[in-house]
Amino acid sequence: MSEAEVTIPAAATAAMPGEEAAAGTRNPFTSPRYRQWLTASIISAGGVGITNVTVPLFIRDRVSEDLRAIAIAAALISLTLPGALLTLVGGTFADRIERRRILVRTYSVAAMVSVAYVLLSAFDAGFIWPVFFLSAIVGACNAFGQPARQSMLPHIVSRTQLQNGVIFGMMGFMAMLQFLGPTIGGLLADLAGLTTAFSVEVVLLFIAAFVFSRIVTEQPPPTGRSVLNDLVGGLRYVRSHTAILGLLCLGAIPGIFFIGPFAVTIPLVVPDILERSDKWVGILAGCFGAGVVIGSIILAIRPIPRRGLAILYSCVAGGAVLVVYGLSDALLLSMATLFVWGLGASVFINYAATLIQENTDPAVMGRVMSMYFLSFQLSLPIGYALSGVLVSVFGIREALIGNGVVAIVIGALCLIFLREVRAIR
Repeated sequence: MSEAEVTIPAAATAAMPGEEAAAGTRNPFTSPRYRQWLTASIISAGGVGITNVTVPLFIRDRVSEDLRAIAIAAALISLTLPGALLTLVGGTFADRIERRRILVRTYSVAAMVSVAYVLLSAFDAGFIWPVFFLSAIVGACNAFGQPARQSMLPHIVSRTQLQNGVIFGMMGFMAMLQFLGPTIGGLLADLAGLTTAFSVEVVLLFIAAFVFSRIVTEQPPPTGRSVLNDLVGGLRYVRSHTAILGLLCLGAIPGIFFIGPFAVTIPLVVPDILERSDKWVGILAGCFGAGVVIGSIILAIRPIPRRGLAILYSCVAGGAVLVVYGLSDALLLSMATLFVWGLGASVFINYAATLIQENTDPAVMGRVMSMYFLSFQLSLPIGYALSGVLVSVFGIREALIGNGVVAIVIGALCLIFLREVRAIR
């Protein structure tokens, strides 16, 4: 069978009354529920983006220099590991419970956890052990919240709107998660202190919970099966669709070879290599996010015809860019490199999620998206731990360059062997 002949059954999407007339357009903003979903997603990402800067800074300032990388990596593992363990269950619940109920509860809990960070910072606590406990709670919330948030999208837009809905959704989410959120967090931490930064995070997460509460979706029909049987059914579905399975496996690459080394090293690169103040932690992270936003806009205007092939090439290109970033000791070069890195990452971020959602039966969407989230979440603790060890043993540059080289090799192997993914249009 030639690559052009490989196809996957198309998914159907449901529209609420009043949205049918706009179903033929590619513009997802014609759906009021999509506008609410995007608003809530952006606000929540802003809160999480601030956290991604403030928590590592909180830890860094309370441990000795030789333990910084290990302590930051341990906190990040505490955040991601519970999510990895619970995400399949979270996806199953997303196919059984109205998704807005899940989102309201998870973001409300995350906001209350951030209140604890406010108190720790306000009282200038000199210990970091609560961070690991609090991070685990947030990670558990993510295991239920992210599959519910992502699987909600095919139920609030039409199929013709789905690709642009994913792209604009990813663009807005990543802009706040990787660009505005970290930039705001870094500036607030540098100019007003960590307590203020954590307080803004609390407000954003509570607002996100409220906006999600306004999005009405249909109650998933009862399956008549237990949670375990529904979970097994989702696994069987993925196993029978090899292209989707390949995309799920690819979801592990960013966490291990890109996000892991970047997140662990960015609080160290700024003071140790670039010799800059803390605000540049957020600004550098923002350069990557800006690249993702610009790349997403380009993809919405000029889609790439062979999306599966583009995803595979983005893995190779990302490894090459990481090597350049690891070699850089100039601020402007680092900023430009991270921006280019974001441009390439936008291909993977947008198209992997789009292709999975376009080609998955809505009845199992929550479970399949939870598997994608699981692939990503399982990779993060590995990436954080590996990078923490590499930085401690070999150094910051060596960890970044080594991860980049391995990513190039693995990306090339995927190009050769993942024919089903290569064939997806």
